[in-house]
Amino acid sequence: MIPNPYASPKSDSTDLYASSPNHRLAQRCLRLALLILLAPAIYNFICFSYFIARGPDELRIQNGHAWITWANGFGFCLTAVAIWSLGLPLLELLTVVIHRIFGRAASVDAWKEALYQALSRAPLFSVLGAVLWTLWVAAIYQLGVGFYAVSVPIGVAAHLLAAGLYVPLFLRWYTLEHSKAYQKMKAERNNG
Repeated sequence: MIPNPYASPKSDSTDLYASSPNHRLAQRCLRLALLILLAPAIYNFICFSYFIARGPDELRIQNGHAWITWANGFGFCLTAVAIWSLGLPLLELLTVVIHRIFGRAASVDAWKEALYQALSRAPLFSVLGAVLWTLWVAAIYQLGVGFYAVSVPIGVAAHLLAAGLYVPLFLRWYTLEHSKAYQKMKAERNNG
């Protein structure tokens, strides 16, 4: 039988939609982390909205507090939906971009697997981040502690916590690029 010259070329389009178990685990972990962080985010939203509603008379007369609360709530919901649906694809895209700039020996897939491994720890980090965020909101709105007096120490702790998630990822990418196995594989690819 003669093949149809007008047939579309054969391509494996399942790669775009099929995912590895590590990909699915990373997606679940990222979404779980988002759900964990939604609790302090909602707490922050409520406290901020209440604070704005009690704000200056100019805001109350012009109904400004309602607009601020509505805009804040809309942005909050939009961000949560975007992270839920686009969080992992955006992180994968960022991984590809960083790989194109810095990656030479290891494959993009190896870098993505390292990303998935790092994201598997995201729920634990989000629990600790939620505690820090809740402490910050309570200190600002309930206890009336000064903004900078609370934001500096909690901000430093939060950034160190986040570094505990991304620094190991960067180190893993670095070791992938400089491991002997990938250097050997690269040499075999060039020779073969």
